[in-house]
Amino acid sequence: MKKLQTFKILVLIMVFLAVAAAGGSQGEARDFCDQGQKFLGAGEYLQAAEAYRQAIREQPGLEAAHLGLKRAYAGLTFGQQLSEAHRLLGHLAPNDAVGHYGLGLLYVQKRDLGYAEDEYRILQKLDPALAQRLYRAIYPRQ
Repeated sequence: MKKLQTFKILVLIMVFLAVAAAGGSQGEARDFCDQGQKFLGAGEYLQAAEAYRQAIREQPGLEAAHLGLKRAYAGLTFGQQLSEAHRLLGHLAPNDAVGHYGLGLLYVQKRDLGYAEDEYRILQKLDPALAQRLYRAIYPRQ
């Protein structure tokens, strides 16, 4: 009888420890998601992706981590496109009006209006009609 009670107590302790460990894992996963969100807000997509991947390792079914990872990858892709556009314009065709227009549209898409306005100013000298189109993309209601 005592052996049975001891066994029951051991089983209860094991169940309790398993539940506590799972709860800690969920808490850590949420902490990684919070880190990922901060990195996304700062535009640090590579660090955000790593934080979200760690959250998924801790809790594979955490939907917020999967959605965050998707946004981080989208940011990385956009950053690569932007870097490539800068490289091409700077080295191959600095006076390419269409290139500056496209780069300005990328900035508008990213909601980086300061850089979009820089491209607008360049376009005013190169192609005023394209500059006007970019202006309307930057300020659609004006």
